[in-house]
Amino acid sequence: MHLLFKHFHPIFAMVIALEILGLDFHCQETKAQTPGLNKFSLSAAIQYGIDHHTASLNASDDITASKARIREIGSIGLPQLRSSYGLTDNFIIQKVIIPNGRLFNPDAPPGPVALEFQPQYGGNANLTLNQLLFDGSYLIGLKAAQTISQIATKSREMTYAQISENIQKAYYGVLVGQHRVNLLEASMVRLDSGLQEMKIMLDNGLIERLDVQRVELQRNQLVTETAKIGQLRILALQLLKFQMGYPMEDTLVLSDQLEDIPVITNEAMPPVYNDFQSFKARPEAGLLELQIKGNEFEIKNLQAGYLPSVGLQIQRGALAGASKFNQVLNPGVNWFAYGSIGVGVNWSLFDSFNKRYKIQQKRIEKIKNERLLFQFLQSSRLQQDQALIGIRNAIASLKQQIRNQDLSREILNTTRIKYREGVGSNLEVIQAEAGYREAQAAYFNSLYDYYIAKVDYLKASGKLTANNE
Repeated sequence: MHLLFKHFHPIFAMVIALEILGLDFHCQETKAQTPGLNKFSLSAAIQYGIDHHTASLNASDDITASKARIREIGSIGLPQLRSSYGLTDNFIIQKVIIPNGRLFNPDAPPGPVALEFQPQYGGNANLTLNQLLFDGSYLIGLKAAQTISQIATKSREMTYAQISENIQKAYYGVLVGQHRVNLLEASMVRLDSGLQEMKIMLDNGLIERLDVQRVELQRNQLVTETAKIGQLRILALQLLKFQMGYPMEDTLVLSDQLEDIPVITNEAMPPVYNDFQSFKARPEAGLLELQIKGNEFEIKNLQAGYLPSVGLQIQRGALAGASKFNQVLNPGVNWFAYGSIGVGVNWSLFDSFNKRYKIQQKRIEKIKNERLLFQFLQSSRLQQDQALIGIRNAIASLKQQIRNQDLSREILNTTRIKYREGVGSNLEVIQAEAGYREAQAAYFNSLYDYYIAKVDYLKASGKLTANNE
């Protein structure tokens, strides 16, 4: 495993990620490609992830929920209509004590007397309309409600950027892994061809058996390495499916090839953004700005609480009373209508400085968010500088590894020719073959590091989109 990590560390890192995610390591190769199967380019894979990933779907639902929240707040200021209907059985009628019973009955004995002033059965039907006329907090709340939707939208942008980043890194990992497997298989073909030639030479007494055994040993090692890297490529594909929200059991075919993806050179580096205004284009900065705006609305809402609220109420109803229950059920008997209209004013004159202390807390929260925004803009500049250095180093390393790969290929071809002409040793050929494979592994590691550095730079610059390839 140490040898595998040395030659293929990007995909090995994905295996660790898969283990953390709890995915099955003993997965099998995906089913064979079927005719007419849709292939995914990098941009199509990102779009699929945006359309199907759980985080993306939840972010879209949050926007829908925020719109419902806005309507909920707006409904507070609209007419509110309530109705009620009730029947009562006063099986023990409460009596009213009169100090002097003779006021109602001259023949009554002197002193207090208890009288009944309600029937045994009663009814009440009521329809009430309430309309808010003025409330400062409500007016501020309507303005602040729009911020809720903006925050949800900005959060979705952050989610899209994260999905794009994860898919791009996983996609590049699969491409690099596939190309690595293809070259190992090509090396296997060359080794088998050379091994057949050596066996013929052995039969003719031109070489020793030890030479053949060395090549066979090298072939066995190559078979093991190819099998391990092939399994890691499958796991890298599983990770890409996970990042896309793609069904794990379905086939996923990539249409892009490494040769189709341009590599940035030092002469065509991405632009550098030096002012803070450029970094405000990042969704993280936009979200912090919206939070600051929300803090301002919260302060204004608390300040509006010092103003009175005015409301209108209209009531229309009817009361009923009877000594028999069936008389209460009859709307035409013993029911008496009533109605009223009124305006109410609520004004909190003194709350022991409750709102004052709440306003202090919200102002502190706003100051903290302003500091966080300033710190984020500064860190964005630092991240861009780091990413810019990283991509420049990756380009330089990639160019060097390309030269090393070409040189090791040339050395391998030369040693083969010398061996066939009898002026070189079999051991030199084996060493040259191993050196060439090491150069290939170093090249692919540098290539993957370059792609990761490119994605990191685009993220730091707020330019991470579905078309960064």
